[in-house]
Amino acid sequence: MKKIMVLLLSASFVTASAFAKIPSKVDNAFHARYSKVSDVKWSHGLGDYKASFYMGDYQYKAKFDKQGNWKESEKIIGKDRLPVMVKNSFKRSKYGEWNVKSSYEKYTPNEKPKYHITAAKGDFKRKTLMFDHHGQLMNG
Repeated sequence: MKKIMVLLLSASFVTASAFAKIPSKVDNAFHARYSKVSDVKWSHGLGDYKASFYMGDYQYKAKFDKQGNWKESEKIIGKDRLPVMVKNSFKRSKYGEWNVKSSYEKYTPNEKPKYHITAAKGDFKRKTLMFDHHGQLMNG
């Protein structure tokens, strides 16, 4: 019985958060930044609001604070769309023989984009690498 109550409470929380009202400041800031987007899916947690959407052929995620200030965006890109300098740096790294599982560009205010690559070797080794816009490996 206790497990059922926990499941019901969890389900009601997910349902309530899925239908939570997005503050107009956040919605306005989002549409000012991404004017040609529709079918936005919102989520929120601990004061941040996250939008998932498609723009052109790309999937994006954008994060705003409750005042409507843009905090960051991610653009999902395939490994073939990574900048040449990032591809070359990855190939020269100690992870160069690993399989690229996913990659995205990350944008934050007042910074150049950074590129994240999740690579795997076998079934159990995974590493997320971050490169700057010049292709310099920043971790790993």
